[in-house]
Amino acid sequence: MCGRYYIELSDPDLERIARHFEGSSTGPEQVRQLKTQGEIFPSDVVPVQTNLESYQAMKWGFKGYGSRPVINARSETALEKPLFRDSMRLRRCLIPASGYYEWQAVDKRKVRYKFFLPQGPLFLAACYRQEQDSPLPAFVILTRDAAPGFSHIHQRMPVIIPRDRMGSWLLESADAMEDPLTDLLFQKATGL
Repeated sequence: MCGRYYIELSDPDLERIARHFEGSSTGPEQVRQLKTQGEIFPSDVVPVQTNLESYQAMKWGFKGYGSRPVINARSETALEKPLFRDSMRLRRCLIPASGYYEWQAVDKRKVRYKFFLPQGPLFLAACYRQEQDSPLPAFVILTRDAAPGFSHIHQRMPVIIPRDRMGSWLLESADAMEDPLTDLLFQKATGL
């Protein structure tokens, strides 16, 4: 599961994305609440990459069946689940991040771990949809089984899309999602 991530503007790519949104004081209240740095929580409004050159403000979490938003989707079953199916086929996106957090239960307490790549930002696989009664789209982050070196901390991790596969993730047709490209992305995206 990916329940929190963070953005540090010390990375030039993430600073460029933040600058894209500077001066967006007009528009819906949610856009004015856009977070371009710091710790990101479910329901926050953040920059999301929707194609190779475009970013859009979106809220983290689909409206679920209860009061809490649905923030993650299992990559292995997202194409089968009614809540995610259309978004996976038609509206894939990337979440730019410096890293993410996971918690490990140790002696009745939780220890927080920070995961990141020393060479630059992570791009987390996600999909989005327009929610009813909301001016902004909402996204969920895709998760997968944790890589062997991390499974002792948490059994799931976000799907990380390598830079050389970003275009494929964002632009491939829906048919491509049903072929080995999906498995290739999910297996190769362990850059940590």
